[in-house]
Amino acid sequence: MSKATPAIILSSGFSTRLGEPKSLVQVSGKTLLSHAVEKLLFAGCNPVVVVVNKELQFDSVLNSKGANVVVNNNPENGRTGSLKVALNSILADLGRMPHSVIMSPIDRPGWKASHVTQLIESESSSCLYQDGRNGHPVKLVKDDLLGIMNASDDTPLRDLVKFDKTEVFDALLSLNVDTPDDLVELDKYSEFFVEL
Repeated sequence: MSKATPAIILSSGFSTRLGEPKSLVQVSGKTLLSHAVEKLLFAGCNPVVVVVNKELQFDSVLNSKGANVVVNNNPENGRTGSLKVALNSILADLGRMPHSVIMSPIDRPGWKASHVTQLIESESSSCLYQDGRNGHPVKLVKDDLLGIMNASDDTPLRDLVKFDKTEVFDALLSLNVDTPDDLVELDKYSEFFVEL
């Protein structure tokens, strides 16, 4: 039996444009963080690591469904720095660099567990793709993970990884939780979140 694929949820930003923590936004009776962890676990990911800022640590543990919550003390340095914090946690847990990981930013919730399963089956670093649009979550393979670990924290991920496309047909890849207006849009799609 193949080993489970670890997953990383990036949730260490300060949500200044939204005015409230993105991970704690509720849709269909649960927080975005709870939804993300449940979908990743359902897809067979293990461990699931949630990267947060220090202020969100307590609330994130309460909403993490047993995932590992780790703190990025310098979230202002960018996504790559948060990825490195999570990868160091996974390295400590597994004792080695994993063959691949699934990475999902908390503010891109328009995906299902089945999409993660498709990503896991891909051979290369891959992103979701639908109707001409790339989206999240993404899969990162070992060579790219090593490149991320050797990069500076503020290097954009797009400069480090070339993603192949994993086509899906029932995702909401354009859904982005970034402003108060986006919460209205999110609420329109609450039915999407009922099933994993």
